[in-house]
Amino acid sequence: MSSIFSLVLAVLVAAVAVYEPRPFYRAIGKAKIDPASITRWANSSALNNQRCVVHREADACEDVKIHFPSSTAFVSCGDPEQRMQWYPCSGRHNARGRRENSFKEHLFKYDIKSKRTTKLRVLGLEGDFITHGIDIYSFPDDPSKVHIFAVNHGRGGDTIVIFSHALGSDSVELVKNVRHPGIYNANGVAARGPLDFYITNDHHYTSKGGILRLLEEKYGPWTWATNVQYCDATGPITACRQVSDTFPGANGILISGDELYVGDARSGDARIFEIQPDRSLINIATIHLGGAADNINIIPTTRDLVISVFPDVERSHEYQANFRELGKSYKVPAATVRLDRSEGFKPELIYYDDGSVISYQTVAAIDPYNNVLINGGVIQYGGFAVCELDKGVV
Repeated sequence: MSSIFSLVLAVLVAAVAVYEPRPFYRAIGKAKIDPASITRWANSSALNNQRCVVHREADACEDVKIHFPSSTAFVSCGDPEQRMQWYPCSGRHNARGRRENSFKEHLFKYDIKSKRTTKLRVLGLEGDFITHGIDIYSFPDDPSKVHIFAVNHGRGGDTIVIFSHALGSDSVELVKNVRHPGIYNANGVAARGPLDFYITNDHHYTSKGGILRLLEEKYGPWTWATNVQYCDATGPITACRQVSDTFPGANGILISGDELYVGDARSGDARIFEIQPDRSLINIATIHLGGAADNINIIPTTRDLVISVFPDVERSHEYQANFRELGKSYKVPAATVRLDRSEGFKPELIYYDDGSVISYQTVAAIDPYNNVLINGGVIQYGGFAVCELDKGVV
């Protein structure tokens, strides 16, 4: 949007905030979301949470992706306390308040069969590494390695870091740190090839937007605020372009075959897109989940989708204020839904916990070969959990 519109928006929002705002908000595109549409799973009964082990080798694990051939889960983790200072996606913009050594966050791998967690050494990346969404690209002609794509909320602006990883090793090595104006509020990343990918931008204004970003966080969401970008970094110059329409809260993103899926953390919808030959997207279905959506994974045996959702209306600032006690004395319920492909992606609750395992859960991934569900939380100490599932669940 133009700078003139941004200025007008800031002045008008500030002016009307103390009065009845609804007609004005509708005029400038405030998303109309019925709270009942995103609380379907509130107060559900415990489900598939009986045999869970919280792994405390890592903290604040926002995303998980499983490499099924090697039974390895890759997990992006960080520092809960320091994220209360600088973590732009959560409205934390105080870089000076964050410890300098905490600007190096971590990737872990978890061996599902041996139950061993390993922190991966990061080689070749200079500067900040503040993790968020991740994805894995497998090479059809070389099963011994993968590329790991990682969102990075550095102080100099968001980037997508692409690492090479030799399966079985304990390190990742920088391939490319991708920067582009289209990567400005990155949340999730979905790898299309070794060096091309899709991302979601989860806000319109960046942390450098000052009052405009604060107004967006306080008075949004706006229907025009978020989008999907396609980026090609195969050449010397990266090219990114918007390939979706806009929606209130683009968050988790996933590719499977010629389909791309996006979860909306505001409206509680999952959008299914068909990828076109030119990498643009056509929205072929919108699924109402019953809860605000976060990260997305897939069950390879059925191609059903697995989406972590917030079962109650999200109160993120309250959760963040109690981060030291998440999963202990302060619990935030956690829910995961499966979208059954054979039933037209009908949502089905597959996991529910009162927050004793992982509170403020942001991701869940299922390995049907080893019958486990792995989930994580963006700001919880003891950042991910592995839950054994009964046979027949998936």
